[in-house]
Amino acid sequence: MVDFFHGFQVALMMTVMLNLTQFVWWRCKASRRGTCLQVHMPTLFTLAAAIMVNIQPMWILIIGSWKLCCGTNWQMGHGCSPDVLAQGHGCVKDPTDPEGLIWNPTGFSFSPWVDGAPRSCSSPGGNVFWDVGYCGGKQLSTFPTVVWGWLIQIFFTWGGFVFMFIGIMQATQLHVKLRKQWRQIRSGQRA
Repeated sequence: MVDFFHGFQVALMMTVMLNLTQFVWWRCKASRRGTCLQVHMPTLFTLAAAIMVNIQPMWILIIGSWKLCCGTNWQMGHGCSPDVLAQGHGCVKDPTDPEGLIWNPTGFSFSPWVDGAPRSCSSPGGNVFWDVGYCGGKQLSTFPTVVWGWLIQIFFTWGGFVFMFIGIMQATQLHVKLRKQWRQIRSGQRA
């Protein structure tokens, strides 16, 4: 269910943001004059916003689709000694022997494909958004739990919404209209 909604979020966000970019392009083309850059500066802000806002959902979709969470070994086995398991290391299925298990000294791997073959990873665990505790799928986080995830969310997602706000304000001249209304209200005139 979570994987479905990651895909749905990407589709919805891309549709909304690209339609908003089209709206701003047509609005600027119809109402603004000057050089191409003067006319379409709001369009460029909105296009940048569309790209920036979709980076995090697309990245999360890729992580979920290819199971790119480097966690403690996914195929824990009865053939490993308890002292190996106590050290945080684990066992993974041996691709050459369906019944056998091999020791993985790093203790981390990506979840195996359908054939059960281990997929090694070199990171200290987790992924760019979540720490290793979220790899098993038992915990679900709305917000990132690692620094890189927060930086991506702040600079791309939230920064994209700031760019969107700037582009829309410039395209619709809403700030000019609000300023005009405010002056009329302050001077006691009716609109």
